[in-house]
Amino acid sequence: MSDFYSDSARRRLEQIETERAAATADLAAHKANGDYDTAALSIQQIANLDAEQRNLVDLHQRYAASQQPRQDYATPEERAARPVHRMDWQDVVDMTRQSRYAKNIKADDPAMVAGWHEANRRRARGE
Repeated sequence: MSDFYSDSARRRLEQIETERAAATADLAAHKANGDYDTAALSIQQIANLDAEQRNLVDLHQRYAASQQPRQDYATPEERAARPVHRMDWQDVVDMTRQSRYAKNIKADDPAMVAGWHEANRRRARGE
C-alpha cells in the first residue's frame, strides 16, 4: 500500500541511509588521519542516525497498523456466550436485530444510540 505518509517515510529512510554511509566514510577518513575528536563526532552522528531510523520505522509500523481494519477474533459462539456486562456495541446491535421489530436496524440509528446511552446512564446510577 502506497500513500503520502508511506512514501514520505520511505524517502526519509533513503536519506538517512545516505547520510549514514557518508558518516561512515567520514569516520574511516578520520581514523586514517588519527583525528579522534572529529571521529567522535562522526560516531555520534551515526548513533543519532540509527536512532532516527528506528524511530521512523516504529512510527511507520504504527501508522500501517492503524490503517488496517480492526480484527475481531471472537467466534459467533464466543460472542453469544458473553455476559451482558462484557458486550460491545456490535453485540448489542446483533441482539437487537433478532427482534421482529428491528431486523434491519443500523448501528448508527439515532434511537439505537439513544437507547445505548440511556442504558449506560442507568447502569451508572445502579439501576
